[in-house]
Amino acid sequence: MKSSRRPFYPWREAPEADFAVLGDPVEHSRSPKMHHAAYEELDLKFRYIAVQCPSDEFASALHRLSSLGYRGVNATVPHKESAARWAQSVEPFVRKTGVANTIDLKAERAINTDAPGFLATLAKETLPNKKALVLGAGGTTRALLPALVDAGFECTLWNRTREKAERLLTDLNLKLPVVSHPESADCGLVLNTTSAGLFAAKLPIKWSGAVEGAIAYDVAYGRELVFLNEAQKHGFQVRDGLNLLVEQGALAFEFWLDQPAPRMAMKRAVLEDL
Repeated sequence: MKSSRRPFYPWREAPEADFAVLGDPVEHSRSPKMHHAAYEELDLKFRYIAVQCPSDEFASALHRLSSLGYRGVNATVPHKESAARWAQSVEPFVRKTGVANTIDLKAERAINTDAPGFLATLAKETLPNKKALVLGAGGTTRALLPALVDAGFECTLWNRTREKAERLLTDLNLKLPVVSHPESADCGLVLNTTSAGLFAAKLPIKWSGAVEGAIAYDVAYGRELVFLNEAQKHGFQVRDGLNLLVEQGALAFEFWLDQPAPRMAMKRAVLEDL
């Protein structure tokens, strides 16, 4: 086992366990601690680990974990599209978007908990309107953008590479405006799905004074985020991805174990780890 602040296993060295998160990289993941907190809260004797797996070895890794008796897997970057293709049965949202993040290995079934988890966090907010500016065109956007559209949001999309944003909309069969110069004016929600904030990079947003109650939301969490700092200076309420992490993890827990997840215990575990 490799040593890091949060240990992980290369997939060929993964031990017997019950659940895992697969990613590359994956050593940053707080999912094992969060899920173990849920097991402890409910006195469940399960083990959840982090497993590193390159993109071209995803199917082989799942085969090995399944042979070891694993019940379920969370797929994180860069495996969400591979997870959707691997599954023999998928929910309609996965069929529509081509991305899944939660797999039942025994049933070879996949769902996406990012989208309903995200909408659950928004449901706790009082937004001034349903006009949303979405930043990014990667795997996270592929899940969250259709969820917003389905929830009645009027969305505008921006990405550094405009062609990638246009390809994404074509893939999703969505007809939405793509802008070259993103502006926050009149938006009730500005959603950042890019990784720019993690690397202290500023996004080229033309900020204007926020509509009262408007929210800037970054799916990243666990550190100071440039995007949220900039938004706050212009009057936006700010939210990071902590509650999204907990909610999508809780939905995965419920999918695998068919019982309510202890969300407060899961959130406490992540906060203790930050």
